[in-house]
Amino acid sequence: MEQKTTLQKEKEVIIARLETLSPELFFSVGSDNKSFSKNELIEEINKNTEVGEKFVKSQFEFLRALKDGSLVNALTA
Repeated sequence: MEQKTTLQKEKEVIIARLETLSPELFFSVGSDNKSFSKNELIEEINKNTEVGEKFVKSQFEFLRALKDGSLVNALTA
């Protein structure tokens, strides 16, 4: 059985999170002012584009900050 890399596992987690969201939601990634639907973002992630990689990275930074409490600390400071 093929062993998954950390990046593959992270992508799966972020895609699973996206799949739970409403299709009416759109996201801006980066500074190019382009919006992406959840399905477009899933496609970007699966294609390993720069946009997909940035989105996965930013979502995992958010999840880590939520887990370690730094997000709550920043919001309540």
